[in-house]
Amino acid sequence: MIVDDNVEMRTLLAEYFRRLGFEVAEKESGAAALQTVTTDSFDCFILDVSMPEMSGLELLRKLRERGIDTPALFLTAHDMLDDKVAGFEAGADDYLAKPFSPRELEYRIEALLRRGQTGKPEGSDEDRLEIGDLVVDRRRHEVTRGGASIDLTPLEFQILELLASEPGRAWSRNDLLDRVWSTEYEGYQRNIDPHINRLRKKLEADPRKPHYVLTVRGVGYKLNENP
Repeated sequence: MIVDDNVEMRTLLAEYFRRLGFEVAEKESGAAALQTVTTDSFDCFILDVSMPEMSGLELLRKLRERGIDTPALFLTAHDMLDDKVAGFEAGADDYLAKPFSPRELEYRIEALLRRGQTGKPEGSDEDRLEIGDLVVDRRRHEVTRGGASIDLTPLEFQILELLASEPGRAWSRNDLLDRVWSTEYEGYQRNIDPHINRLRKKLEADPRKPHYVLTVRGVGYKLNENP
């Protein structure tokens, strides 16, 4: 689904992806997108940030509140760090500033679709990673804690899966970005932080005092091997 109030941009992108073989829904507003999402499912969202009445940020927050974890990419004319952080905190999986190459957008969308698919990391024979009462099921692409299911976005799942693959190992922010992002990441290393914060909100009883995803001061993050 492409949501953009600019009809020329929306039509251009829709035709580009249709030529690649995608089925594309075009929506001119956040309200129209929300109405369609209630009846149809999608593999990826491309959202413009600046739209009247309902911004792309507000739209994505509403989608995430409804438990819709479909990968989402923001298109925006703003390329400042604060704007990117706001997008990631709203639940975005990627962010592309205008002007951009349709080819780059294509690669990023393909990366998001791969990220949302199930499958084991290369060289791994384990379908289930168990750390205390936390279970990461790679084959089913599911996470449970104490038997209760936890809904994660594809990007959140991939971050947790990587941390859980080596409990106790300290990962730098750059390492996490290099391993999680499937395309070359452009931006600041601290852009991983909003995703960690959202992951903690879902995993931890008190995100301010985490027991699972721990901060390694001066380095990055690790998964507690004895939560």
